[in-house]
Amino acid sequence: MRYTTLRLGWDDTELHPLTAAFTDDAGVSIESLHYVNSVGDGGYTELSRLRGDLDAARSILDSVSEVRAFDVSAAGIAYIHYESSPLMDRLLAVVFDHAVVLTWPVTFARSNGNLSAQLTLLGTEDALSQAITTIPAEIDVSLVRTGRYEASAHDPLSSLTDRQREVLDIAVRAGYYEVPREATHRDIAAELAVAPGTVSEHLQRIEANLVSALVGAPGTDGEP
Repeated sequence: MRYTTLRLGWDDTELHPLTAAFTDDAGVSIESLHYVNSVGDGGYTELSRLRGDLDAARSILDSVSEVRAFDVSAAGIAYIHYESSPLMDRLLAVVFDHAVVLTWPVTFARSNGNLSAQLTLLGTEDALSQAITTIPAEIDVSLVRTGRYEASAHDPLSSLTDRQREVLDIAVRAGYYEVPREATHRDIAAELAVAPGTVSEHLQRIEANLVSALVGAPGTDGEP
């Protein structure tokens, strides 16, 4: 099995009804797309993570005519049901109509006013080649990397031990990584029945391993 990571760019007004509305000037943007599904009414539903002013995001979602329904959580996770566009139909057909798998999430970035998305497709070499050749001509495509797929290279969590995953899960559920932070080392320690200093060391090793996995550098797998 092979993978290909691509960076896609497009005219803000053509693809997604919110890319032109969610801008730096508006104070809100779509950070990542965690799932998208085609529904029978000719539209899509998606689960996204938003960054920025969430009240502004709700106002924008309420004002965009293509948005049929939405809900935004306090953590910035957004459920959005919206009308499709011809270009989006053609782009998603690259995945839906070919024997490839899209890995989640798809991440977004804006540079000099231009929006781009980075995504990874899995499949055989032939399937990937056929899918990529059907990407609409209106989409600018650049190759980021390609190679043989290894789960450990693409799943940062695979760099963690079972104990580290347990600590990370508790920290996330407690709100340790929310902004502003909703939990302390002491709160996490109480649930784990360990000392706060042990939690601090766990989290330092977890974060070092995750960052190392993401950038492809050796991590630290020791346990406190």
